[in-house]
Amino acid sequence: MREPQLLGSWLEAARARADAWKKALFTVLGALVALNLFITPHHPHFVGEGLPGFWAVFSLGAAIAMVYVLKKIVYPVLARPEDDNGRP
Repeated sequence: MREPQLLGSWLEAARARADAWKKALFTVLGALVALNLFITPHHPHFVGEGLPGFWAVFSLGAAIAMVYVLKKIVYPVLARPEDDNGRP
């Protein structure tokens, strides 16, 4: 007898409730940014780290930079045909 596909059924159920998962994720992220306004590090390692919301802004900038690099530099290299050796 075959075992049920537990992971597959869980993923299908999660996909069906994707909007609820997104709302939960954004709620948690918003709460973390709001907590950062009240909880600050005692000994910041550099000046920007002491500003409220610094890590949220920093990570957003890093994510945008990664998307730009991947889209403009890495994707054209990966999207080349297999037999293309790069020579004219």
